[in-house]
Order: sequence, then structure tokens, then C-alpha cells
Amino acid sequence: MAARVDLLIGAGYLWESGRMASARGRPSNVLTLDGSGGVVLAADLGAAHATVAVCDLSGHALMESVHDLRIADGPEPVLRWLEDRWRGMLTAAGVSPERVLGVGVSVPGPVDVRTGRIVHHTSVMPGWHDYPFRDHLQQRFEAVCVVDNDANAMAFGEYHTHWPSSSPLLFVKVATGIGAGLVVDGHVVRGADNGEGDIGHVRITSAEDGPLCVCGARGCLAASASGRALARVLREGGVDVSDSRSVVQLALTGHAEATRLVREAGLMIGDVLATAVSLLNPRILALGGDLVLVQDHFLGAVRERLYQRTQPQAARGLQVVTSRLGDRAGVVGAARLALEEVLSPEAVDAALAARQELAGRPVP
Repeated sequence: MAARVDLLIGAGYLWESGRMASARGRPSNVLTLDGSGGVVLAADLGAAHATVAVCDLSGHALMESVHDLRIADGPEPVLRWLEDRWRGMLTAAGVSPERVLGVGVSVPGPVDVRTGRIVHHTSVMPGWHDYPFRDHLQQRFEAVCVVDNDANAMAFGEYHTHWPSSSPLLFVKVATGIGAGLVVDGHVVRGADNGEGDIGHVRITSAEDGPLCVCGARGCLAASASGRALARVLREGGVDVSDSRSVVQLALTGHAEATRLVREAGLMIGDVLATAVSLLNPRILALGGDLVLVQDHFLGAVRERLYQRTQPQAARGLQVVTSRLGDRAGVVGAARLALEEVLSPEAVDAALAARQELAGRPVP
């Protein structure tokens, strides 16, 4: 054990942060994760914006910035732009690219995390289907890379940052679209075919009566309650809005129709979440995304409908909260997903073995 700890300290994974009195014998050394042993690159890519960061091994952001970005421009220009941003941040932070140990990216689309590829054609990410996203970034930075859906990343970041002892945690993002991520005992719950958390396409009206969704079906929750849907209804009524953020800004200034639509969206989403709460019995239901900013009307409506439609047993200990990370949830979660790989037993064993091989010594 002592030899292993010495090796971890020498490799920059741990450091002795102090001493602690012991009931018997000499005082114990306190070991702490050494965040300075390397960095991970993280990015949360949205439909129109991107948050990009360089983080140390404790997850602390050394540099972080938000930019306008159209993910619909396609993989090659977007990834070229992303690499330029990261390399510029590394230079500004005085960090050598050789110290990059991992890369984490969240995207607004379904991802096969085993291959790091977008698995369906989506209107938000045209041209990304089956692009070798993860492989491209691994080759460019010679580091392990994780690509995941944004709702999964947000759930993971929220759980590990603020609710590590509260499981299960269900995170729901309501912005341009609607998606969810579930974390149980510190792990993102994965579906059999990468379709987990896609609650935006739960049918809430009949196919004949419902509005047309971007997926091509009618009656989906996202077609009536997403920020995109609310913006569409307002435009049809003659109001000049472009996206979900514009709807939120109108509602926050007291615009009657925008406020009404936000509350109706909360009721519809609450209906669907009542089923999710009954099925999963989460401890935390965290709501993130643009519409959450209209807390009095949106969050109140979600809670109202949720408790109306849920049995007391399932909702007894439930906390319905807004995301504490806010707009940072995606990039924090992406960094955490990368760190899970970098600090996994397999990755640490491989790094220690390589270090010992160079020194001509066996790994303890």
C-alpha cells in the first residue's frame, strides 16, 4: 500500500495535504487529489452557443468562456473552431498540450457513448450523423475523449457538484428542445440503444391534433412545450421572437402571452414528469435550461401538476429544484465525464505502468 501511494504521489495524482491526529500511534498523513497533475478540456456545444473550458484534475476551471456558435454548421468547421479555442486557452493558461489527459464534450443530440458518434439525423445537428467525433478529438489531443448528450452531462455535473449523497437524480433540460438525464449512485443510466432521456418525444396529444415536431411526428411534448415551440406560437401571433431565450426575456418583462405560454409549458411538462417520478422515485428533480429562468410561472406550474398527478409515496422525499450550476451544468458535466475516464482504475494503472516502464521498475 505504501509503495502504491508513493507511486501515485510521484506521478502527480495525490499530494500530502497535512497530518491528522490518530487515536493511537503517530499522526496520519492526509492524502488529497492533486489537481495540478494534468488538465482536461471540456465543451458544452449548444444549438447557438458553446461554453469551453480547461479544467484541472479536481474539475476546477482554469479558464472558461462562452461563445456564439452554430452547431448546424457541421462537424469540420465546428471542431476546427473548438480546437482553436482550446489551444488558445491552453496557451493563455500557460499549460502545455502534453498535459492534456482527457477531453469531454456534450452535444444536443443522441450519442452512442461507446463510439462517440451521433447516432441519428437531427435538425439541430445536420451533417453530424455517424461522424467520428470522439476519434477525431482523441487523435488531435492524444488523450481519452468522452462525447455524450447534453442532458446526461448536465445531470452528471449537477449530481457530483451539489447532490452527491442524493440518488437518484433526474435532470430535465427545457430550452430549444426537452431532454432528461438520470444519475443513480454516481453513474449515468444508459439505455439499450442510446435513447435514454428522450422525454421531448413523449406523445401528449393525438397524432391528428398535435403540432408537427422536428422529428416528423405529431403530438410530441417538445412540439408544444419547448422553447422552440413557444417561439413559434408567438411568431404566429405576430410577436418578433427568434428562440427560447427571447421567449424568456418577454416573459420576464411581463408580456402576457409569453407568460401564459411558459406556464402552460410547465403544466404539460409536469404531466409527463409525474409519470417519470412515479416510475423512478428520484430524490432530486433538477430543472435546467432557458425556461427555468421564469421561475414563478414555469417552476410553479411544474410543481403544481407534478404533485397533483403523483402518489404521495413517490413524491414524499422528492425535492424539485432549479439547476444550481445554471448555464454551466453542461460544461461542468462534460469535464466530470472526462475525469471519470482519466481517473478510472484502468487509466491510472496504464499511466503508472508506462511511467514505471520508462524507469525500468515494476508497478506495485
